[in-house]
Amino acid sequence: MNISVDSLFAENEHAEGAVVTALNHQDIVVALSAALASERVVVLHMLYPRTDARTHRSLDALVDALHGHGLHQVARLVSQEAHYLVFKDPVKAWKAFHEIRNDSLAIGVHLYYAGLVGEPAERKLDAHAHGHE
Repeated sequence: MNISVDSLFAENEHAEGAVVTALNHQDIVVALSAALASERVVVLHMLYPRTDARTHRSLDALVDALHGHGLHQVARLVSQEAHYLVFKDPVKAWKAFHEIRNDSLAIGVHLYYAGLVGEPAERKLDAHAHGHE
């Protein structure tokens, strides 16, 4: 992995010679996914709401669905409420992302891939997972 501190600073901060910057979790995950882009590492940020019994039923149903689709490692991590799932295989990441997104209304997921987030990350992952690129 090759990442520099300068990559975390905004361009205008470089011009001003800043020695400190503010980051949020998305900045950090985007930088991580950019640094690992050549290895095609995918990061899924899981969002588990803390509400009521319906959320737990939704989590249990999602875990069962993941097991049903052969995603046993993902199911185990989701059952443990892991906040970030890191994949080395774009095909499995694509499958897991869609299962999570489609099988649970209560549990959210954000996709980070190759320094991208959201729709652009999804398009690039789709291309890599399905041999379109």
